[in-house]
Amino acid sequence: MRTRWLGLLAVVMAAGCGGSSNEPVTQADAEKNALSDVGELYRMYTFEKKKAPTKVADFTPLEAMNPMGWDAIRKGGVIVRFGANLPDTNEGPGTGTSDEVLAYQKQVPVSGGEVLMLNRTIKTMTADEFKSAKLAGTSSSAPDGARPTAKSVGKK
Repeated sequence: MRTRWLGLLAVVMAAGCGGSSNEPVTQADAEKNALSDVGELYRMYTFEKKKAPTKVADFTPLEAMNPMGWDAIRKGGVIVRFGANLPDTNEGPGTGTSDEVLAYQKQVPVSGGEVLMLNRTIKTMTADEFKSAKLAGTSSSAPDGARPTAKSVGKK
């Protein structure tokens, strides 16, 4: 009996546990996944409350559902724009076009990187593209709540 269980365990381990690749997750993948989770947090809050979130604490009850996104916001690795009305609250991102930034990696204003658009798709922007991009909502989770600049990103 024990041999049969060990054999089954070996087959499961060889097949992998739900992933299609045995490649390790890179830092870039983790950051992109965190942005995607932030989009899902925003969607879930908007769907449940029928209004846009206005502060970081609004996401606290949803922490367990998307811990990577919550952690990225809480630690400041991802800056979120508050008060933005999503074009839809369907589960899948990408409905409609969007030219407004909903969230972004904190380094984007200085060195570019991944941004989450209002339609919850992820896009890569240079620092210059970000500077001219329209920001969704009325405020942000950035310490000063304003449009970030190279100076403000370097602040502690």
